[in-house]
Amino acid sequence: MPIPSIRRRLGKLEGVAMFVTAVDYPPLTSPEINEIACRVKMGKLLIAEELARLTQQSPIIEGELLISTHRGNVSIKRYPGVDLAEL
Repeated sequence: MPIPSIRRRLGKLEGVAMFVTAVDYPPLTSPEINEIACRVKMGKLLIAEELARLTQQSPIIEGELLISTHRGNVSIKRYPGVDLAEL
């Protein structure tokens, strides 16, 4: 395939925004982590930005909580009495 044809096709793909650059989100704070954990426990959905921040930082270890994401699914495990940050 000729180079000009490849460039033209790539230009069209980039124009469609198929290749989205990752946003560098700030780290989640302890209150935000607790709020997200409570919302997930109650079965409420997270907004896309929260899910992206979780995915960027996955796994998150906060005291007894281990929060991880995989393909848009959030799993939270609680280990009472164990400080996971020390492990």
